[in-house]
Amino acid sequence: MSRDTPPDVEAQFDALLAARSGPERVRMMSEMFDMARALVLADLRRTRGSMTEAEVRQALFERLYHDDFDEEERRRILERLGEHAAE
Repeated sequence: MSRDTPPDVEAQFDALLAARSGPERVRMMSEMFDMARALVLADLRRTRGSMTEAEVRQALFERLYHDDFDEEERRRILERLGEHAAE
């Protein structure tokens, strides 16, 4: 991945982030994940059209976590996501 942020700006950003409390950093991380999830969901709905809730869960899992699991584990997770309705 190329880095386009000058080192001094990155150091300043890191210092600002480090100055925040643990709960503030967790909140920020959670908000960033929620935004990323919303963007992925919007793209999935735009590119794939109508999907069931199970298909949405499976597609979201594939997009976010595909490389984190081996083929067998990924297959089991996708199967479970297809079986259970969201609560």
